[in-house]
Amino acid sequence: MIVASALAAFWLLLDHEFGAGGAMVQMGLPVVPFKLDELNRIFGITLLIALIVIGIYSGARRNRYEDAAILLLAGSAVSALFVGDLISFVAALALGGLAAAWVVFASPLEGASRAGARLLIWHGLEGLLFLVGVAFHLSSGTAALAVGRLDITSIGGAFIFAALMIRVGAPAMHVWLKDVISHASPTGAGALSSFTTMLGVYALARSFPSEPLLIWIGAAMVVVGALYAAAENDLRKAAAYALTMQTGLCVALVGIGTPLALAGAEAHAFATILSFLALQLTLGALLSGTGSVGLSQLAGVGQTMPITAVLLLGCGLAVSAAPGLAMFASQAASLEAAAQWDLRWLWTMIWAMPGVVFVALLVRPALAIYTPTGEVRPIKEAPFSMILGAVVALFLCFAVGLAPRWLFDLMPSEISFEPFEIDRVAPQLQLLGAAGVAFLACVQRRLRRSSRCAVARYRCALSGPAGRRWALGWGVGAARLWRLAKLDAAHVRGGRAFVGGVGAGL
Repeated sequence: MIVASALAAFWLLLDHEFGAGGAMVQMGLPVVPFKLDELNRIFGITLLIALIVIGIYSGARRNRYEDAAILLLAGSAVSALFVGDLISFVAALALGGLAAAWVVFASPLEGASRAGARLLIWHGLEGLLFLVGVAFHLSSGTAALAVGRLDITSIGGAFIFAALMIRVGAPAMHVWLKDVISHASPTGAGALSSFTTMLGVYALARSFPSEPLLIWIGAAMVVVGALYAAAENDLRKAAAYALTMQTGLCVALVGIGTPLALAGAEAHAFATILSFLALQLTLGALLSGTGSVGLSQLAGVGQTMPITAVLLLGCGLAVSAAPGLAMFASQAASLEAAAQWDLRWLWTMIWAMPGVVFVALLVRPALAIYTPTGEVRPIKEAPFSMILGAVVALFLCFAVGLAPRWLFDLMPSEISFEPFEIDRVAPQLQLLGAAGVAFLACVQRRLRRSSRCAVARYRCALSGPAGRRWALGWGVGAARLWRLAKLDAAHVRGGRAFVGGVGAGL
């Protein structure tokens, strides 16, 4: 049913011409239920493709309540894209907030009910800010309620801007995203990552383009997301923080506001939705097979779930903007837009982002899943429909990445450069390689330093005159050595076994 609904909506979208339709007046206020242009068309195509993939993936289980919630969430997101007035837009967002909480409530994971309640609080605050903003906008004597450019210096515009900061996950307002994704079901996490934050990017591009404050907010989102993604043990939470990074990049590009920057923001939103959908679906398959996506509990997964392990590596490349995948093409457009302004610090930040994501969501998981356990375990893969959905999402990332011209042609502004020029591909490969080598070197150095400290403690214990002190020192030293070997050396052994494990998985 999900796939059929998405295909029908996709056909109607492609068959419709640009323009508004069905305009009416309700209680003296103009209502425009449908308006299509180049900006919302690209977002609509992306969300409907994501819904098709989620429908394929969801065939592994039967949960009518979650299916209904996902359809309501996707429908409200698509409705918010295509309505032409502020009142209908706020109503669609409010309905989407309720549906998102419903998705979390339908999850069987522990703590999902509390996470859903917290999400209701966040979306309730967002809806309240929207309503106050629209009310002030009306009271200011503005006759037009069309979804269009707003003035952030007005009271109504400021309240609407604050509501959109919750939606995109600005600093101090970003915690709801990782909270709900980590408690949602495998299917629900994919839906929440696709139909929530990027809708805020669309609204900012529609209402607050060229707002300088967005550049700083987007940069702060990148920094906060990078710090948390690199330190998080739970891979679904790490992916949520990495999604905050990419959303921050889109927000900063909207703040730049040039035609190329807006086109880059839309292209990057398209690529981000597909790439992180593939990653969340793969992590969901991993969760269904192992019961956990914590790095410390994934040893041996390369042996027991070889297909899922290879998919996880492919998704890690996709979200790291590796050449040949969708996010590389969109990041190239983003770098080109930032280079046209005197914002070298922003250009450097955009350029360095893939290195952080590469370590957080590819190198660390690879070391964990290909760490040998010394046991022979039977292969127990995720259900076929889960694997198929993740494969389709990853295939779309490759399809867009290898032939990005059709995506660039859908943008409102022309993107004329070629992303696969050698001066773009070579630095990207060097960045990813250097980030991986630097991380492995840090792990190796930490292991050696820990081993030297352990040896020094053993010598102090052996030099004691009393046998009791010697025995106590020996016991403590042995315990520490055993713990260090388990925690640190396992990652190094995983690194040495990485190539062999990938070969076995293939």
